[in-house]
Amino acid sequence: MKFPDIPVIQPIYFDVTDIVSYAANNDRVSGIQRVHFNLIADLSRKHGGEVVRGIFLHPQTNDMVEFDPSRLFERGEFDASAFLQQLGLEPVRRFLPRPRSIKNYLRRYDANKGWRALKKLDIYISSVFMPSRLVSMGLKQQGSTPKWALPLSPLERLPEGAHYVVLTANNARLLPFSRLHRQRGGDMVQMVYDLIPHVCADLFAEERVSEFREWLGELAQQHPRVISISECTARDLRAYLGASAVGWDIQVVPLAHELDGFKRNEDVKLAEAALRRLPPSPFVLCVGTLENRKNGITLLRAWERVVGELGDAAPRLVFAGRYGWMIEEFKALLAAKPVLAGTVQVLESPGDRELAWLYGHCLFTVFPSLYEGWGLPVGEAAWFGKYSIVSSSSSLPEVCGDLADYVDPTDPAEMANMIRAAIAEPGHVAAKEAQIRQAPLRRWSDVADDVYRVVTQGPGLGANEGSQRELRGAQPE
Repeated sequence: MKFPDIPVIQPIYFDVTDIVSYAANNDRVSGIQRVHFNLIADLSRKHGGEVVRGIFLHPQTNDMVEFDPSRLFERGEFDASAFLQQLGLEPVRRFLPRPRSIKNYLRRYDANKGWRALKKLDIYISSVFMPSRLVSMGLKQQGSTPKWALPLSPLERLPEGAHYVVLTANNARLLPFSRLHRQRGGDMVQMVYDLIPHVCADLFAEERVSEFREWLGELAQQHPRVISISECTARDLRAYLGASAVGWDIQVVPLAHELDGFKRNEDVKLAEAALRRLPPSPFVLCVGTLENRKNGITLLRAWERVVGELGDAAPRLVFAGRYGWMIEEFKALLAAKPVLAGTVQVLESPGDRELAWLYGHCLFTVFPSLYEGWGLPVGEAAWFGKYSIVSSSSSLPEVCGDLADYVDPTDPAEMANMIRAAIAEPGHVAAKEAQIRQAPLRRWSDVADDVYRVVTQGPGLGANEGSQRELRGAQPE
């Protein structure tokens, strides 16, 4: 009796160097790092640690190491400190928040050294006697030493036949490792999220643009397979490659609408201590890192017009995200205009439950970004049934299509008119939200399935068709 051949599943090595680097400087994931985390969490749960492997460039030894990600990514909300502790990369300091968290919190008081010293003392006293007070500051105590440490194994090169999925973009330190794998005939898949430093060079420092373009040149030489997160990013990459793009395998796998860990349209409850730092209703929400590309400055100018016309009837505007680079103009305008200072709130680095609460309780969201590779907050707002006013640029119309309304991100007058209309015409917002609640939305498990299929089935797979079919065929909850 002849038994059918059992296909051999080659291991897939996901490079998580970017998450490790990011976690060293931030408490919570955002943007690209959230994509990495959700993707590997779903894949390792479904396929196990023998098939899905994690690797990263060790920041202390400068060697590549591998590990089983199925335990590391099994927890819910990303906890940077616990993540690094389990990799043996960060010591445990019981009771106190991690030093990086304290430093980030105290930055807002740098202009007054005396006040900063008092706030630092407040953190230490609260850590010992009033831990709940830390929550209202957006801080948390570190836990005890993990009961287990994840074993790390040095890895000079990948096994023959293994798939190497590079989640990190623009990291020159990984080039020797990826070059060796390609030279040995190994399969390499590069995730490409955007080409923004190349396409929008005026939004970045010259050094950043130069580094990114150097990485693009190396990418062109290595000629890996590519997974792009949007049609817009795929077009930008093809435009960069020019005539040589014809020979490239570039597959588009759209990202998810889901905020991982929360049911669709979930009404999230928070403890009283957590609610103290959140805004009172009513409020309009803008989610994302505060940096020049996200275009908060135009939204502030539009909001000044809205408040000027609506007066006391204007709701609050809440920016939810960490401060990024080139944000001086935003801060200066916010400080210079009393009307803005009185109606605008910046909520730094909200946790996932805070973010879910904000989506669920806002009037609607505004996303005015100048350029995106995808636009996670647009989809996340829809996951909670919320209407959004969205920039018409780049990939953003791909996220929610006609479920959102679109605005020129460079025109504060047009933006103000659309925001004011949404406030004045709740019927329009309600009609849009009814559409959203019935629309098929995409989960992170859908994204993981598409990525797995693209990687394992090799060059030429039509991932675009599969992704769009699942997007259209998903059922509303």
